[in-house]
Amino acid sequence: MDIQEFSSQLLLCPSCHGQLSGGQCADCGEHFVSRLGILDLRWPKPSQREIKEEELVRKMLEQFESSTFNDLSELVRRHRFSDFSEELITNLRHRALKPEQLGQRMMDMFEQRLSKYYAMRDKGIALDLGCGYGTATVSLAQHFNWVVSIDLYLPVLLLARKFLDEHKALNVVLVQAYAQNIPIRDGYVDYAVAQNVIEHLFEVAPAFHEVRRVLREGGCFCGDSRNRYDLFFPEPHVKLRWVGLFPRKLQPWYVHKFKNVSYSDAHAYLLSWRELHRYAHQSFGDSMCIVLPLVSAYGQSSKLDKWIERIDRVPILRKFFLLFFPSHLLLARSI
Repeated sequence: MDIQEFSSQLLLCPSCHGQLSGGQCADCGEHFVSRLGILDLRWPKPSQREIKEEELVRKMLEQFESSTFNDLSELVRRHRFSDFSEELITNLRHRALKPEQLGQRMMDMFEQRLSKYYAMRDKGIALDLGCGYGTATVSLAQHFNWVVSIDLYLPVLLLARKFLDEHKALNVVLVQAYAQNIPIRDGYVDYAVAQNVIEHLFEVAPAFHEVRRVLREGGCFCGDSRNRYDLFFPEPHVKLRWVGLFPRKLQPWYVHKFKNVSYSDAHAYLLSWRELHRYAHQSFGDSMCIVLPLVSAYGQSSKLDKWIERIDRVPILRKFFLLFFPSHLLLARSI
């Protein structure tokens, strides 16, 4: 089966869940634009495209064949695309050196922690939710027959296309879509991941429900979520401590007062342990748990991982640390 045949079997019309053929729904007739093989399956469709996004996309498409991943990354940085924070741009430049190592490290940690709670039955199809420019996707493509990678922003997906091409990951389908309306048929996915994504899901409950819908029976989900009440590090998007300790209505005032920036530009909604647990339980029931991630995957000392694993063995200690630990790791299985 080639990638076109796989796409036609897996993807569905986000409007009516009908059969897609060449970017058009055979049932409702809705047409969806495709650029470099990346279908725009966002639904409801945006009322109007951002002019700045279209300008950046046009430049990226013009230079795509003659540019490297690093060249395109620099083009994005120079353009100062408004949907990217300066923090993301900085990370993009630094990680462009060996981003595949970052993705591999995170995916290894995900699977290591998942294996202690839930067994992954099959490695047929993986879903990378909020794939960014593909660091996790490359790792998944090495271990799964097929990977579907979804992101909201086309410039990011174009970077992912180039990154995957350079790493010869030919078993990946890239799709522009919303997490709360995943254009994949029910029960097709064996393993879904969300790396550094959950805090950017402003509709968390619908997104988790969609992940549960597309998973096969016994399929697993793993995603990390930055803790709203992190006491160790500054809020990662604005580099300011204790933002989450304020009521949500006062957080924009606090950020503007001490950083003179708009917190809404960060496009972030950090969850506490209780909030994350509530949303996950609504979709997965008791077949889910929240654990401490291994910090070596984030570049911290591997010696700390041993302490984390010890804490994890004592439920009351684990629950206490989850209240203020920098990140949470959500593990779930479809039953």
